[in-house]
Amino acid sequence: MSRIDPRECLDCRRLKHWVEFQLVDEQGKPLINAPYGLVSWGLPDHVRRGTTDGFGVLREENLSAHPVILSIHAQSLADEMEQRPLREIRGEAASMVKPKAEAEGHQYHYVTIGQISDGLPVLDDWNDPKKIPPPYHFPDPEPSGYTVHPLNQRYVLEICPFRAWVLQLHHQKEYSIVNAYNQCLMSVLAYAGGDVDTEGSVTHFFNRQMVDVSALPYKVEKLSATPVVYDVPFSERYTRVEFIDSSNIDGVRGDTQLFYVASQNDVIVSWRGTASKEDILTDATYQPLGLDCDEKALCSGFIHSGKVHAGFWEAFSLVGKLRVPSDKNQEIFPDIIRLVKSKRLFVCGHSLGGALALLHCAQLKEYDPCFYSYGMPRVLTLSAVRELADIIHYRHVNEDDPIPSLPPEKNLDNWLYDCWGPLGYLFSPVELLDVTNSGEVFLHHGKIVHFCKINLVIEWLEERNPSNYMRLRTTLPTKTKLYLVPSLNRETENNLKDAGEIQKRFFKQISKADKAKWFPLNENPTEKDALGFHDHRSRNYVRYIGARLAELISPDKYHFFRDQEQLFEKTLNERTDIVSGIRQRDALFLQIDHQLKQTLICTQQDKQGPLALIRYVDNAVGIEENLS
Repeated sequence: MSRIDPRECLDCRRLKHWVEFQLVDEQGKPLINAPYGLVSWGLPDHVRRGTTDGFGVLREENLSAHPVILSIHAQSLADEMEQRPLREIRGEAASMVKPKAEAEGHQYHYVTIGQISDGLPVLDDWNDPKKIPPPYHFPDPEPSGYTVHPLNQRYVLEICPFRAWVLQLHHQKEYSIVNAYNQCLMSVLAYAGGDVDTEGSVTHFFNRQMVDVSALPYKVEKLSATPVVYDVPFSERYTRVEFIDSSNIDGVRGDTQLFYVASQNDVIVSWRGTASKEDILTDATYQPLGLDCDEKALCSGFIHSGKVHAGFWEAFSLVGKLRVPSDKNQEIFPDIIRLVKSKRLFVCGHSLGGALALLHCAQLKEYDPCFYSYGMPRVLTLSAVRELADIIHYRHVNEDDPIPSLPPEKNLDNWLYDCWGPLGYLFSPVELLDVTNSGEVFLHHGKIVHFCKINLVIEWLEERNPSNYMRLRTTLPTKTKLYLVPSLNRETENNLKDAGEIQKRFFKQISKADKAKWFPLNENPTEKDALGFHDHRSRNYVRYIGARLAELISPDKYHFFRDQEQLFEKTLNERTDIVSGIRQRDALFLQIDHQLKQTLICTQQDKQGPLALIRYVDNAVGIEENLS
């Protein structure tokens, strides 16, 4: 508390008022030794200065009845509030400080640091498109303190920690459903633009939603969705946000988009998939180009054997000619390499974006990328796939998404279908080439994760005459959708192998008519209808992953697919007329699906993971709506 010089007041007999402030964080812990200044409207030229006591309290007496303005030293406040944690539930309604303050007869206010600061602190690497400080923490771009009135009472100020959100991600070889969900959201975000004023854009997501800790992020492109996030000091946020759209760059011919962001610990790169007519033509440009350094080959410098399709290579190479939007002196690929040298690297992409992301992972393989793709086409031939075998890559396929069958490899596709029908998605690792003798064909890279819809087939004997019985089969309406991660552990690998043998035997037994009825062969999409395939849409990937994640975290609250699966399993166990091979296959698939809970363990054991999961299921936006 400071004293006023009597020579500076006109009538000191009126200076009979007082005010107290108590500064606490969201846990109710005080801000001790916080330097402050206090000005009365009655004496605007006189600043009273001091520091808060051991309870976070400051008191000033001998004040006029005018309102007073409290200002806390901006840098000291920012440095301190960076280290204070958020409470679990966001919003003033969840405050533990408010009821206590009001019960004691005090005035309560929830404030951000920008509302009580005497100015702006140093915001390292804050590069906002609108040249303003983070709007949530600093609602006034030029902070000037906090005004209160009337006096003669205590004001308890609960201060929001100076924090930001980052995505929960695990850099590991083992599959993580949280990685799958968050990286799928980033693949969806790649379809958005870069205008910070457009809700759900890349810059709006990272420069607005991820630095507004009043609520969880809520909008990804046009999708209402909540990622799995945890809070970090503001200085550890995503400080670099770069959105690249080659179609908007003068003098550049081509249509490739991606974004990359960097926090203190992570770099995330997401490539956009098919979103325009020109992209579709790129998908259809399947001329193979050699990757080695022979005279007629590309000599890529980072893949030394095999071939790549020309359309994918041209779309990827285009980015190598572009400059960083925020620094025209830097090229994009070298800038990303500079960023990842001391950080964890995560790469993702949907459709064509997955193809370009795989090429980028090949370029960045020495930096150990953790790559999750969704509905991606084939990109490389056998030799190149084998060369890149050590790259962490989980390749997701949703039901009968036709894009993973592109570019077409007629002999291989027909062989896979003849063996397993549409489930050839699951049984197409590189090792199968030893069986097919297909040679240097275009293959998928990575470990398959299949969202597989299965049904039940029953059979019975129908009497045509006393000496003639016909065996008939049909499918039951009972279906379920399973989340199959065959590479999860040895048990799931063995279950898949056994299921594959059963499926192969069953597929050989049924007639061509039944194959066409129950297991129609996917045709390759044309340019006209390539964007219309329901199973291929990026939103349908993220909706399913998000729903299954919510079920795993909170099975009592969410049961979008669990009830359906339990009914399916009950029918499987109770009916005696189910075809034996189908019964065995589906039982094995169910066992693989039941292992999905193992993919959540890494998050549950992570320091930040349990709270991040709780926040997701308690605040998740639009799970039910997105499934409809």
